[in-house]
Amino acid sequence: MKRITSILLLLIAGALTLTSCDWDNPITGGDTPREPEKISQWLLPIERYGITLDEVTQIEEGRGNKVKRTDELMTLTATPQDTSAVREIVYYFDKSSHYQVARVQFASQESAKQFIQEYLLNNGFVKSDLRTAKASEEIYISAPRGSRVSSVVLVDGEQTEPIFWWASNDNKKTNWLRVDPLQDQTTGIWMPLLPYGATLEMVQLFEARMGHTYDAEASKPDKGVYKFKTGHEVYTQTTYWLDLETNHFLEESKVSCDTLHRPTPEQIDAYLTAQGFRPSGLQDKEGNSLYYDKALKLVAHIDMNIPKDETAKATFRPGIQYYVENLDDKMPYEEVDFPMPLFGFDRDTLATVMKEYANQDYTAAVVDMLADDMPFPAVQTRCKYFPTIILLPSDTDPLYGAALVVCTDLRALHSPMIVDRLERRGFVYDPKRTILLPTYVNEQEGVMVQIDDGAVTGITNISFSPIEDFNRASAPLARRLKR
Repeated sequence: MKRITSILLLLIAGALTLTSCDWDNPITGGDTPREPEKISQWLLPIERYGITLDEVTQIEEGRGNKVKRTDELMTLTATPQDTSAVREIVYYFDKSSHYQVARVQFASQESAKQFIQEYLLNNGFVKSDLRTAKASEEIYISAPRGSRVSSVVLVDGEQTEPIFWWASNDNKKTNWLRVDPLQDQTTGIWMPLLPYGATLEMVQLFEARMGHTYDAEASKPDKGVYKFKTGHEVYTQTTYWLDLETNHFLEESKVSCDTLHRPTPEQIDAYLTAQGFRPSGLQDKEGNSLYYDKALKLVAHIDMNIPKDETAKATFRPGIQYYVENLDDKMPYEEVDFPMPLFGFDRDTLATVMKEYANQDYTAAVVDMLADDMPFPAVQTRCKYFPTIILLPSDTDPLYGAALVVCTDLRALHSPMIVDRLERRGFVYDPKRTILLPTYVNEQEGVMVQIDDGAVTGITNISFSPIEDFNRASAPLARRLKR
């Protein structure tokens, strides 16, 4: 009897144990919290960045996910059908329909933490030591493995349903999730998020990462204009313009600086050149230069000159503004045939030099007088864009005083090959003498070169003359032309 009683007691205890473990009260729940659901396969975003919207659609439909695409906004939303841990994946594409960024929304902080432990840290991702001003953001980076490229995952775990952002870990200046501000350590200048179609949310993430704050008073959201205060003593504001049609795509961006502490042209040139831009030789009506990245069709507008118009002057904020525009047909020629003039200024006579010019390979003819309104000897060349070299007398006649190589096309005048030829000949850029015109000097030869787009002499030319006092560097040639 005792044995039967013991068996019955054990069975009752076992039944109670099973009940307490598996059959919690649906209202009050059990005393012990449940373990999170074990997910055998995570729904991950595609890591083949650069593929098309159609290709991503095909892949996600093949996974059995519910797909919704919006061609106007270049987005695709994939909703998983076999897991509740991930709410959705939103893919973002540029205007050419190429995949750039994915946004993964998790159902809870628990599932997000589980994903990090189960997948990220077990599949080649490591937590980066890089810290940004956005304290809640964690950064994970993967190494390339097989056909998989390196990805960067930005985790914002502050939200109830955490957001994971995925992008290629290339840190290019056009990357929509760029972590590196590409800041110059000397001047402090940095590059904002560039206008390649990123969304407002990505702009806000970048600015938060920089420690900047949204300026609601100065912004105009209804017009797609968003401004941020930087807290920087020189570069005080960033501005972003979204497209007017959809208010979705980033079209322009600008870093503005304090009017009294503008960077020098040399500092801007060094920074933009290091970032892949080149001088275009083009200017706006205020004389501001444009730099250009030909591969990206990206313009950097150096908006530093104070406008003459009083209305424009009142709202003027100097800075560098970035936008996309195809300037290929306006860009300087990569190569030009340039007739390097003879030197010997203030030493050789004009008569002697004219004889020497007659023997140059580029010479077609040497004339005693170019024209009635230009009564100087000249060399007619065989060079397409530099057809004439005007020979000017020295202040001490009859010596050879200077040479003006006349140019017929501004794209040839600003060809990088010109500066390359000058540098190979021993000329170096002289910022002290660069007052009105870009100036290069060769101390050994005693020769100065100035590049004039016609603003000073009225003739588009490259002039060669003896080195002059920098306070009147552009005066001698203008004076001689008026003789």
